Amino acid sequence: MPEDLHVTLSPRLSKLHDLSAMVEEFGDEHGLPVAKVFVINLALDELITNAVTHGSFENASDPKIEVRLRVDHDILILTIEDNGSMFDPTIDTEPDTESSLERREVGGLGLHLVKSFADRVSYEFVGGKNRLTLEHDLKPASG
Repeated sequence: MPEDLHVTLSPRLSKLHDLSAMVEEFGDEHGLPVAKVFVINLALDELITNAVTHGSFENASDPKIEVRLRVDHDILILTIEDNGSMFDPTIDTEPDTESSLERREVGGLGLHLVKSFADRVSYEFVGGKNRLTLEHDLKPASG
């Protein structure tokens, strides 16, 4: 059984369907709960869509998005790297959830959901790449 999933994609939305199938297969191989696989695919859909539609790749000679998914003990770790323009989704992405729909600004809700489903979120810009890591605990915290 492969220990992790590592996929390199060109920044195209058409790649999401195949990636989703790979994540589902990874989930089956590792006995992951269906709900966790769904959340990972939801996160990938949101994050890759944002990178493709908003992540400026014009300065990248070989634009790409790398996705890594692995299980480390009881933690499911998703890492997404891209060589688009620097963008830290952990800063200032709290959407307005109180106002009526007519008064809310567009955007931010997808990132908010992605972050709220994860147990830990970290971002760094390293070697000219955005790297976002989402960690999901597979066992409930005892307390």
